[in-house]
Amino acid sequence: MAQPLLTACGLNDQRLPAFTLVKQHSGVDGSFLIASVLGQRLKLSRENRVLLVAAQHNYNHYSSACLKLAYNLAPSRDSGQLEVLDVGAELYQNYPASCPRLDDVVKRIRTFLEGSPRGTVLFDDLMYFLNFDDSETQLIDIMEDLAGNLSEDQALVVKLNTADLYEVLCANLDDLAQTTIQLERLPSGTFREVDGKMSVSRWQPSEAESLISVKQLERSVLFKVCERNVRIFVPGELGIKHL
Repeated sequence: MAQPLLTACGLNDQRLPAFTLVKQHSGVDGSFLIASVLGQRLKLSRENRVLLVAAQHNYNHYSSACLKLAYNLAPSRDSGQLEVLDVGAELYQNYPASCPRLDDVVKRIRTFLEGSPRGTVLFDDLMYFLNFDDSETQLIDIMEDLAGNLSEDQALVVKLNTADLYEVLCANLDDLAQTTIQLERLPSGTFREVDGKMSVSRWQPSEAESLISVKQLERSVLFKVCERNVRIFVPGELGIKHL
């Protein structure tokens, strides 16, 4: 159900890019992309392990979303293939005595990666931690450290909500990421048959000198999140009305 979406993003292979950045602009919900990657990683191989750092939504949300995409998360969670760190639930349970600490989350991530040679870490909202005592500089340093210590078969997927409001953070993480996926509203307005625009950029070897890499726009498509799938359109494709 999610294969066309993942293929368009270049995330359908056994090995993901080491660091994938999802920049979600205001007015667009990119949770469908996190759910798609989550289900696909677990379904591809039992050797793939996933740690979901859930800040925007909880486990139940992703469980329901993945079921609609034909991925059942329950067996993977029961077997330990999927681990979930629900920071929102921890805030609800412990506030105001304590708030989720990014340092504790990072320790959990490092422990997971040490025991998971083919592990994938999914952040569904890195911006969540800006609501507490963490700064953009701290987030940049932490992501740089995590991305720089991944092994060959490990991957980090980070989504930034309201990314258009944090230019410095986005620019720094964009430089770190091998693949950047930008989700934004259509500049011409809202349409019933289209939810937004998705642009995928990657580092590519320069034609003039192979030692130099330039991040280039690979493709730009329109997307529509439906009940049980995500439809992908090329702008101007037949079937898109009133554009």
